[in-house]
Amino acid sequence: MNKLAYLLLLPLTAASITPTSADGPVVAEAALSLRPVKWSVIGGSSPREVVSGRTVPLTVEAEIAKGWHLYSLTQKPGGPIPLRLQLLGAADVVVRGVIRAPKPSRVFDKNFGIETEFYSGNPRFTIPVGVPGRTLTGVRKFQVGARFQVCSATLCLPPRTDKLDVALRVTGRK
Repeated sequence: MNKLAYLLLLPLTAASITPTSADGPVVAEAALSLRPVKWSVIGGSSPREVVSGRTVPLTVEAEIAKGWHLYSLTQKPGGPIPLRLQLLGAADVVVRGVIRAPKPSRVFDKNFGIETEFYSGNPRFTIPVGVPGRTLTGVRKFQVGARFQVCSATLCLPPRTDKLDVALRVTGRK
């Protein structure tokens, strides 16, 4: 039994030994990352202007580390968790219409036993964000919640929700 435990621990120990430099251990950043997706709002954090009763496009980008992918907005049930983008925190700011997304890659995944749809690289998603016609003017601060599951060829991480801060400046009709 002890020999078996030793044989199992030996590869783990060898894998944990990393080359070093004068600054310390040299380890690939992607290998350490438990967050292989970084979200950002295109156009920065300054408030976007929207006229009361109108809609403005809000684009978010997922920077997905090489070797990883996240599942599409249209992923069918019975497999991985699909991407979901929603607005959080402002009652009078709503999604008006369909979220535009790039065409996902499609592959039969033997682990899930179904065809999966996924994105890799730096996909952008455009959310049509609007406010009702009688909304008071001023700045509305809210968040875009991105709920997703990310996988590599050998590992799937649990689903998570990342939140992005966004602001709209509501102006009156002219």
